[in-house]
Amino acid sequence: MGAYTLAAWPQSQLYGRVVSHGPGDARLVALTFDDGPNDPATSRLLDVLAAKDVKATFFVVGENVEVYPDTARRIVAEGHALGNHSYRHRKRDALLDPGYGELERAQRAIAAVVGFRPALYRAPNGFHTPWQLRAVRRAGLVTVHWNVQTKDWERPDPDTIVRRVLEHVRPGAIVLLHDGDDTRHGSDRAPTVEALPQIIDALRARGYRFVTVPELLGVPDRLPAPR
Repeated sequence: MGAYTLAAWPQSQLYGRVVSHGPGDARLVALTFDDGPNDPATSRLLDVLAAKDVKATFFVVGENVEVYPDTARRIVAEGHALGNHSYRHRKRDALLDPGYGELERAQRAIAAVVGFRPALYRAPNGFHTPWQLRAVRRAGLVTVHWNVQTKDWERPDPDTIVRRVLEHVRPGAIVLLHDGDDTRHGSDRAPTVEALPQIIDALRARGYRFVTVPELLGVPDRLPAPR
């Protein structure tokens, strides 16, 4: 298996610690959404989560937070967790920048809007390099990927998204969904929005309880404020 392949494999631990699931001793599951904020999709997903009384985790792109600050603040105000998903969502930054400045740039953008620096990081596309993960670790963040993949970025029909979740979910699962599409604003996520209430209802029927990633892993959701 080549070096690039290992970097592209989201669960690979070779280049540094990556968390892809929580403990399997309880029927807990964490729903996560990548690439937002992106309206109206993010707001529609937030409406579903509020109606179902479910808390989720949003891995946000710094540039998108600057475009949709009110939506980013709504995510936090409604009790969801927020993670850093880079500033521009570009794989090449992880490859070509030894210091991985994207991390800090995103942290500044997020903190300027919501008032804190997230303690969680997710690599764009799950692509991770040794120097990228080193920068994340030095900044005090935990890298969190996933173990249930829906491929909803391909915009399959809602039933397919639901089926992919139900086929692979296990206690402690971290489910990957998308409310955005890189830094394309206004991107359509209708299939994911339509699938979400079905996912929630089906997993509850199986006895699952929904938690945020920090709750699932027992880690903070934000870094301490600088003194």
